[in-house]
Amino acid sequence: MESNLENVINTLKRKKDKEVVIEFLKTVRKYLPPSDDFSITLWKSGIYEYILDRNGVAIMRIAEDEYLPYMSAYEKRIDYSQLPDNLVNNLDWKGVLRQLRDIALEYAKRDKNFDKIADMVNHVILENL
Repeated sequence: MESNLENVINTLKRKKDKEVVIEFLKTVRKYLPPSDDFSITLWKSGIYEYILDRNGVAIMRIAEDEYLPYMSAYEKRIDYSQLPDNLVNNLDWKGVLRQLRDIALEYAKRDKNFDKIADMVNHVILENL
């Protein structure tokens, strides 16, 4: 498992194009817990936030309602091929890995197998400082 993630990261460091970023995101998605409660923020632009969860990539439109004291959010699922160039060019892959590690640590409270995933991701982060 770890070698697959390390291979994708090594490729990403050499060549950051759309296909490699998509492969990285698909690899990261495999390590997410089986819960709808967790997602990784990939990029924010204004009121739009691109997230990665266990179902793939989604665009969240988050807006504060003008007349009501709460926020509203709308989700739209997109295919990996629809990722914007700004996201691909500005992807903080280390930030994505840190979020994945934190999610694995949180989910490890329910399932101890995620301790291993958190340790593996932390090792990959430390190897690529």
